[in-house]
Amino acid sequence: MSKGVERSIFYFDEKGPVNTEKSLEIARARAREANIGTIVVASSTGETALKLHQIAGNEVKIIAVTYNAGSRFQAEVEKFNKNRDALLEKGIMVVRGLHALSGPEKGISEKYKTTFLPLNIVADTLRMFSQGVKVCVEIVIMAAEHGFVTTDEDVVVVGGSGHGADTALVMKPVFAADMFKAKIKALLCMPG
Repeated sequence: MSKGVERSIFYFDEKGPVNTEKSLEIARARAREANIGTIVVASSTGETALKLHQIAGNEVKIIAVTYNAGSRFQAEVEKFNKNRDALLEKGIMVVRGLHALSGPEKGISEKYKTTFLPLNIVADTLRMFSQGVKVCVEIVIMAAEHGFVTTDEDVVVVGGSGHGADTALVMKPVFAADMFKAKIKALLCMPG
């Protein structure tokens, strides 16, 4: 007889920021239940990370991953810069760097007018589940590359579809060079 654990997945009716609070509550609940000490959260302006802190307080380590400084989303970069001190004051760790699933390939794509690049294939494959799943995989790699998580711990990862959050996973972090060893251990919520 097979052994295992039966769990539920919450499927949102639509994608986007309307699901932020519920996604963060689901992430916190799983972290508590599984005794996971870290939540990695995509936060383009810092607001989602601050909301997570309101919900979870200091019971978990919060790592906010944002757009790189040279991103085309300059309004979000500037807003994050304004929220940075508030994040740090609350003990939220901040990751800003090249996106793990695009980075320099964006420049190659634009210069040579091609999208047939290895990381684009990986990103598009993950988007078959949802944009948030792609974001979660990307930001957990970025957090590992910054040394904020180790590759031998489980973490809860929260991402979304632009602004806010609508996806949460439990993952085993990996470094970029080991991207294909990434393990999504549980899907907690996502747009249906």
